Amino acid sequence: MRARAALQLLSAANFVAAISFLPVAAFAQADTTTAVPIQAFYSAPPNSSTSGTTYSRDVNINATTRAGTVTAPRTLTYTQTEYTPNPTAFRTACAEISSSYASRLSVYSSRVATDPDTIYPTRVPVRPREAWDCLYSIPLDRDLTLEFISGVAKYLQFQSTIEYLKNPPANSLQDPIDIIGSLEKLADQVRSGEIAHHIRFENAFRKLLQRCHDGHLGFTFNSASLVTFRGPFSLISISPDAVEKPKVYVETDLMENGLNASYITRIDGYEVEAWLAEFADFGSSQSPDARYNAVFANRDPGSDGTFYSLYGWYPGKNTISLTYANASTHEYDYRAYARWNSALNWTGIRTGSDFYQKVVLNPAYFQVSSSDEEGVVEAAPAPEPTSNENVYHVHDKKKVRKRQMRTGIATTTTSTRPSPTSTIPQLVYFNYPYMQHRVGPYVQDLNGIIGGYFLNDTLDTAVLDISSFSADDDDAEFQLAGFQAALSTFFAEARRRGSKKLILDVRGNGGGLVALGFELYKQLFPSAPAHSFYRIRAHEAAEIFATAAEQIASDKATEELVELIESVGIENVDGDAYPEALEVALAISSGFSRQNTLDVDGKKPEDLETFIGPYNVSGLVNDTVSLLVETDLNFPLQETDVSGFGTRANFTSTPQPFKKEDILFLSDGTCASTCTIFAELLKREQANISTVVMGGRPNDGPSAHVGGTHGSRVLTYANLLRNSRRVVSLFPPETDEQEQYLINNIPLALPFGFLYGAINFRDAIRPEDETATPLQFALEPADCRLYFSPIGFTDSVYLWGELSKLKWGTGSSFEGCAVGGLQKGEGSTGFVPDDPETVEIVNYILQPLRSP
Repeated sequence: MRARAALQLLSAANFVAAISFLPVAAFAQADTTTAVPIQAFYSAPPNSSTSGTTYSRDVNINATTRAGTVTAPRTLTYTQTEYTPNPTAFRTACAEISSSYASRLSVYSSRVATDPDTIYPTRVPVRPREAWDCLYSIPLDRDLTLEFISGVAKYLQFQSTIEYLKNPPANSLQDPIDIIGSLEKLADQVRSGEIAHHIRFENAFRKLLQRCHDGHLGFTFNSASLVTFRGPFSLISISPDAVEKPKVYVETDLMENGLNASYITRIDGYEVEAWLAEFADFGSSQSPDARYNAVFANRDPGSDGTFYSLYGWYPGKNTISLTYANASTHEYDYRAYARWNSALNWTGIRTGSDFYQKVVLNPAYFQVSSSDEEGVVEAAPAPEPTSNENVYHVHDKKKVRKRQMRTGIATTTTSTRPSPTSTIPQLVYFNYPYMQHRVGPYVQDLNGIIGGYFLNDTLDTAVLDISSFSADDDDAEFQLAGFQAALSTFFAEARRRGSKKLILDVRGNGGGLVALGFELYKQLFPSAPAHSFYRIRAHEAAEIFATAAEQIASDKATEELVELIESVGIENVDGDAYPEALEVALAISSGFSRQNTLDVDGKKPEDLETFIGPYNVSGLVNDTVSLLVETDLNFPLQETDVSGFGTRANFTSTPQPFKKEDILFLSDGTCASTCTIFAELLKREQANISTVVMGGRPNDGPSAHVGGTHGSRVLTYANLLRNSRRVVSLFPPETDEQEQYLINNIPLALPFGFLYGAINFRDAIRPEDETATPLQFALEPADCRLYFSPIGFTDSVYLWGELSKLKWGTGSSFEGCAVGGLQKGEGSTGFVPDDPETVEIVNYILQPLRSP
């Protein structure tokens, strides 16, 4: 039964009459979600369980040099080191941790009597093996686990790349992965007893998703709230001159001793680059160089790196061994912490069974708010800017430290700032005294999303430092308004100063609000078109949601909503005053409606069949998809219009602030999500803007400047479950057959609690690409690749200045690029060397992590 026919059998009652969400038995499970840890980095090869067994194989290791690629045979030896707790240890571990937790809190509780401002700690250090013992003691409920696997597959069917991942394009550097097939194998392992511990199941499922290298696709179990694992310190990868291949250092060693510090040659007996390349393979970026960069600490933006964070996994033992160039070998302790917060804590947890009941099954973290519905559910009294999509695009939901302020002397010129009113706060800080730096006036929006610099001593170069397209604070307001105002202030100041060159620094930019990416592009190129095309998978559940959206947000209902917005303002369209209008707005912003989309000819799809299709993808994959469309940025479902659209349509006559040949795009390859949308706008509409990528694997090959997820919209599991509930409440099934049809196809509540879960909903597509391959699988190398030198790592102002001189002037300390080159005073030629053959350095070392 096809989706539209099925929904037509459902109640056709006016959705206004059914506006209250009615409970349905199939949806009565508690709202739940998911969490993380742990798996040994080392484990036995498949079908092996003998501790201490040594395995060997002969492999060829390809080394790429400037003279070409040489192949040297080498024998790699691997010894199983995974730790399996004995029953006595893991039966008492949770009680020991709980006691440590209670003891630590009692100390702070006694202080509250004399100091009411006492801040409780959020973690207690424990031994890594003790933490793993506790997690290992969590029992596995076979029936609930199989229910989870069956249920989560209904969410994963919305993953836009699911069919492409089975047989990815050869140049994508993506290993093949059958998500649904792997889930079925995982279910078989649970049924057979091969997976007999709940934490083993969590790790296997999480690793399955990580193998897709898609920052929009992920799942985090509740376990991560109570147990985290950490490395002993952070590492950094440093070249002496930004051109020579880098060495790996302990961060504190290099900071204290400079290049006199001894670099690392081996980790646990394996060559350092080999160990790190395999460790990095679980990163979320599509580019292996971007994943490699993520291993290391970064000063701009601030990050400790995944060698320190360990992806939250148990490292398999308590210590790690590092061998240095001076031939010394040292053993360092891994770390683990028992954590807690207002929703989950260790109180009453004495056994693994307690942990299972109080944590694994706890739905406390289910996300009540939906990024889809932000800005239209309950509008704020003051303008609260959102994107037209009302959705966040993030590479990784984990917080990172904000970019650190540049150190130096505070500026003393007069501050020119907009005056705040009673309803609108100060949106821009311009040359504000608390911002300590040495490079002249500094412009920043109120949420600290971007910073604008002027390098007065370097060819009149301006810099936009864009570490994200959203605020760190999830509750931040005025994001688009502040971003928009800060850009306008910055470009006005650039014109006043006569600045002719611009560096766009997007290092570490994992995405954010789509509207901010469009805003930056339109302020850079006011009169240029801004097209970004996408499509979704048109499977059964997507068709159900699209059909429901069509019935709710019909052409007539949408026209009435637009008239209402124009008469009362979007900020006044809230659920209490206009419940019918609110429901239409939610349907339009859900992603399953054609009402705010345009086809490649710039027209709204005329009906549901035209929009959702489904259309067969020809030649490459066996899949059905929607029509190729883009977002109509003139649609009024937002509180602040993007420049060049809607109420700001006249912005197109604004002078362009910089010539495109005078713009340099700087990245570390981790540019993802909204950042890739912005980068694609530059590439498609403004060809030949020069690009530089920093860091990556020490192979002297070209590297992608845009290497994160290229998906153009993320949907959380909360979004999808809310769509299911809306369908059932507004169009309740009238027969058992209809109810079973919905149960079999649409996402339902899951049995395990989780912190966060999401899929990539939309593929970004170039309409001129005859194969219509998602951009997720396109890795295009930068014009110039450089490594981090010590000063380039610690001082972004220095890095910007040297890049400016390399591109537009003389006297740069960089003799050239490690790979490729920049055309003096011109745009990119668009030519870079082909990506060298991908080499498996030591896939054997951690091969078990590649399979569930």
